[in-house]
Amino acid sequence: MKIKGEIKYLVLWIASDCNLKCKYCYALPNFSHKMMSFETAKRAIESCNTKKFTLILAGGEPIMNFSLIEKVYQYLKAEEYDCKIGLQTNGTLITKEIAEKLSKMNINIGISFDASFKINDFYRGETKKLIDAIEYFKENKKQINLNCVITDKSIKELEHFIEIAYYFENIDGIGLDLIRVGERAQKEGIQVASNSDIYNYLKKAYIRSKEIRKLVGREVKIREIEEIRYRKNNNCNVSSYCYSSLGQAMVISEKGDIYPCSSLVGNKEYYMGNIFDEKEIEIKKLSSGKKENCYKCKYNKFCKGYCPSRMIYNKEEAEDKDCILRKSIFKILEEEEIND
Repeated sequence: MKIKGEIKYLVLWIASDCNLKCKYCYALPNFSHKMMSFETAKRAIESCNTKKFTLILAGGEPIMNFSLIEKVYQYLKAEEYDCKIGLQTNGTLITKEIAEKLSKMNINIGISFDASFKINDFYRGETKKLIDAIEYFKENKKQINLNCVITDKSIKELEHFIEIAYYFENIDGIGLDLIRVGERAQKEGIQVASNSDIYNYLKKAYIRSKEIRKLVGREVKIREIEEIRYRKNNNCNVSSYCYSSLGQAMVISEKGDIYPCSSLVGNKEYYMGNIFDEKEIEIKKLSSGKKENCYKCKYNKFCKGYCPSRMIYNKEEAEDKDCILRKSIFKILEEEEIND
């Protein structure tokens, strides 16, 4: 099989299964409850036609296939690949032994944690095990990141989330992922955050972060704020939301099926073939993330726009949440400049 074009972002769904059943999970209906083989992972990596790209190990819960993580890492090292590797996990299966092994690998670790102990237990469960995982990494002097799914409930706990991140001492930053409202989330009655809540609670969290930074002398960065700050400070013009918008991203399922985005795994409309097919495959491009109203916005130059996959999943009335989030950040940074 040959991939037409250059792949700069490769996602391997190494486990099509999960030990949790998060109330808003959009992937759960598509789980095959099978693990990716090393042969499939190797084939996907070799198909990229370059040795320099970002590799994300995901699922499902990738720790369920930890032996493959070890094999892939050893293979990349032996073949002298120059990859940035990321691993997103719910953290609940990480033991002391696994944390020690991961800490020795050059892998960026992201753990899903929905804002507070109470909310995380409500949406995800097994919060105690997640906390243990963070502590295990701390014991191994491994810095990690936390990721929070933003809903109408979790947004109100962002200030508390900042305090938790600082408390652990080995958290570099937090990421905020606006919820994709799939069928499961709808059935559970989970909703997107209101426009006013996005601005108000994000601003409170940012102010709290600055306060704690002054007290402890170190920083826990809020990913979305720092991205926009960087683009503004470095005059970076943004025309596409992500690699999927450029046709440079490839997501491989445990069976070797190819999709342009992790959120679209199992969606027949976006299926592009299989990694073992004997044919040339052209990667589909998703939307640039820019809509007509974007070009009239004063923030257009530095704004990524809307998440293409979230535009597919979320209802019409919820599509503008990306816009609200980013405008809130621009406003917060502008207010900071004025006050400073």
